Amino acid sequence: MYGLLKNVLFTLDPEVAHDLTLHQFSKNPYYLRKLFKGIDPAKMIEVKTHNMTWRNRLGLAAGFDKNGIALDFLNHLGFGAIEIGTVTLKEQIGNDRPRMWRHSKELSLRNALGFPCKGASYVKKNTQTYNGEATLGINIGKNKDTSLNDCPGEYSQLVKIFEEDAGYLVINISSPNTKNLRKLQDQVFLKEILDEVNKQRSLGIPIYIKISPDEDWSDSDTFVRFLIDNNIQGLVCTNTTICKKLGTGGVSGNYLKNIARKTQKSFLKSSSDFPDFDIIAAGGINSREDINDLNSAGCNFFQLYTALVYKGPSILDLALKKG
Repeated sequence: MYGLLKNVLFTLDPEVAHDLTLHQFSKNPYYLRKLFKGIDPAKMIEVKTHNMTWRNRLGLAAGFDKNGIALDFLNHLGFGAIEIGTVTLKEQIGNDRPRMWRHSKELSLRNALGFPCKGASYVKKNTQTYNGEATLGINIGKNKDTSLNDCPGEYSQLVKIFEEDAGYLVINISSPNTKNLRKLQDQVFLKEILDEVNKQRSLGIPIYIKISPDEDWSDSDTFVRFLIDNNIQGLVCTNTTICKKLGTGGVSGNYLKNIARKTQKSFLKSSSDFPDFDIIAAGGINSREDINDLNSAGCNFFQLYTALVYKGPSILDLALKKG
């Protein structure tokens, strides 16, 4: 079924195809359940750490459902976790179109979306009514016109709005499509954000930082200790990568795989002595070999997005452990 749909969808602009698909997931979840059965819950193996529990090891990465409009159907497919967003405090339309491209030979996507979002108030209506079995992650980011000095307060407000709805929160400071956002990975800026966020936290919800694969993480040991000292429970490794020869935006999928893998394994090694610190692997995850490779290095949680676009719901089979 997905093969037939893909042939049609891939004749459309990528963003148009994505929005059309997501709209159908949102408006017709019960009808679509008959077409896409999802994986058998009885075959799922729960993954649990000190910080959180997923019903299985495979989650949907942020970016697919930015506003949380299709949670019911995505939960039905069988994801262990669904991470929505990036959610911004105020509504914004993002960058100019076209801003999404396929690189089909590489099973990759490139986007320069710039956090299009209907705003926290709109998204809140969807998160507060969600009652699915998949753990809900909420990825938060700054508005385009928010200055770096105002970022701590903005992230703090987003935590206040969403912590009661989330199984975990992710602070996005690594998208390449929002000007100056990656500057927040500097410990000076990040410390200011975390100080404000920690003042706001009241429910003990785990918070993760999503990082870029394009930085020099040779001192990953120091960064892990910095995050632990600031009451952060782990990292999402990684966001998309910049490839100037392909054009503007961030690249995901197979093109990202080797770049992300280097960062993932570096932080898995740096955090190996800290069992309460989680690494969520994202970026180029599209095969059982990818998951087994990272699992052998100590990773428990995995996310994908681009593989779902190219391979369809059958990719959820990776949620089941088969060696």
